[in-house]
Amino acid sequence: MVSISAFCTVHDFADSRKLGEAIIKAIEKYDGTVAVFASGSLSHRFIDDQRAEEGMNSYTREFDHQMDERVVKLWREGKFKEFCTMLPEYADYCYGEGNMHDTVMLLGMLGWDKYDGKVEFITDLFASSGTGQVNAVFPLPA
Repeated sequence: MVSISAFCTVHDFADSRKLGEAIIKAIEKYDGTVAVFASGSLSHRFIDDQRAEEGMNSYTREFDHQMDERVVKLWREGKFKEFCTMLPEYADYCYGEGNMHDTVMLLGMLGWDKYDGKVEFITDLFASSGTGQVNAVFPLPA
């Protein structure tokens, strides 16, 4: 099992992408079954403490909700070139958890903007504590 998560405050996306590429090389050399877990990376603007109860099942900002809807649509449609192009701004404008380095690592592992796997959504997009959440499976490239 490989767990991907990070709060990379001094690294850039190129570093995280390289780590993802290194992980897939290691997986390819391994003679066994591997699962990779990546956590985080939809909008992550937590609601203020004073409004916590109000935000348990809602977004802090409608902008973040709309962006998350767009991201899920891109993933559903397999448009990873478009997603990778917008990812740096998405991370900045929507307060991505760990600046979305976990997603960069994951996509580095999957082939970056050339990933052509069919994402399986376990849950629909939902809000929690002001943030966007979804559970999805990104199959490894064949």
